[in-house]
Amino acid sequence: MPKTKIVAAFGKRAQSPASQSVGHDPTHEFAAETGVDTRHPEPKMGRRRQATAAGVIAALLLAAVLGAIYSKGLTPAAAAAVGSLRIESQPSGAQVRLNGAARGVTPLSLSIPAGQYTLAVQHGSNVKQLPVTVTSGTATVHHIEWTGAPSAAVPESGSLSIVADTSGGVVTVDGEERGATPLTLRNLSPGQHKVVVRANGTGYTRTVLIEAGAVASLFVGGPSGTSSGWISVASPVAVQVFEGQRLIGTSEIEKIMLPAGEHDLELRSEQLGLRVTRRIKVASGQTATVAMDVPRAPLSINAVPWAEVFIDGNRIGETPLGNVSQTVGQHEIVFRHPQLGERRMTALVTLKDVNRISMDMRQR
Repeated sequence: MPKTKIVAAFGKRAQSPASQSVGHDPTHEFAAETGVDTRHPEPKMGRRRQATAAGVIAALLLAAVLGAIYSKGLTPAAAAAVGSLRIESQPSGAQVRLNGAARGVTPLSLSIPAGQYTLAVQHGSNVKQLPVTVTSGTATVHHIEWTGAPSAAVPESGSLSIVADTSGGVVTVDGEERGATPLTLRNLSPGQHKVVVRANGTGYTRTVLIEAGAVASLFVGGPSGTSSGWISVASPVAVQVFEGQRLIGTSEIEKIMLPAGEHDLELRSEQLGLRVTRRIKVASGQTATVAMDVPRAPLSINAVPWAEVFIDGNRIGETPLGNVSQTVGQHEIVFRHPQLGERRMTALVTLKDVNRISMDMRQR
């Protein structure tokens, strides 16, 4: 319950000059507030008891509200002073602790009372700990990155996408039958694997190198291989490439092999909320480039007390800044104040969330 409402409902009534005079009878004041004529108590006793009962109930309700607030260690004013804290990490899925208490995994948004906190973010064996300040009515974003992947996060397997010039080819990997083409196999151990595809009475044998955390692409067709081509995805952000519901590769693969002909592809990034469709024609023995213009999203930036803002080295202006259009993905943001110095952070702009960033320049 906001403090102003508590005062209005249950605050102590200030005495008027007349009530402070010598010989003042406080029961007259009670009569003025409740309508009870205290000079003739007998006829009005029922109404007076009702008013007294109502006052007791109101006092008990106030005590219950204040008890609930104070039991959590908050004053009524602090309960109303709430800010927003968002923690992001690369890679995501890191454990978040606030003042030692587990709060969830990244990306994580919290609405918590304003104040000072100790934030710990852990991914595998790597832990980063830092002080954070939550300000009333302000959204604060912290983006955590690890320059080296922790041992627990290192991928231990890779994937293989297999396409044949005709569907229904039986796939065998290292002597074990795994399904029919088109087929995507996951959790393959890194290293070389012998792949055999039998289609239309013909067996095709290939040796494929699987790399941890990567998707290899294999197309099998006629003996000359002239019925296949490749695509190369040109994207400034990492995306996965789907045909229908089948994952056929990623933008990090130099070339993805596909049958010659037209293909409807979807480029996705779940982290960025990005989905772009492209129709591409693959020519036999040729590589087609799939270009993607990265969309933009609005970004709001604030600082306490204020700061000059640079994004990726370009001066944007002074805070507060609203609806600054930026491409989705990671950006380096620099805050500068003539007396309070410089602060840096990495922000992730996405299409799936409202992008707000705040920096407290007073914190060291």
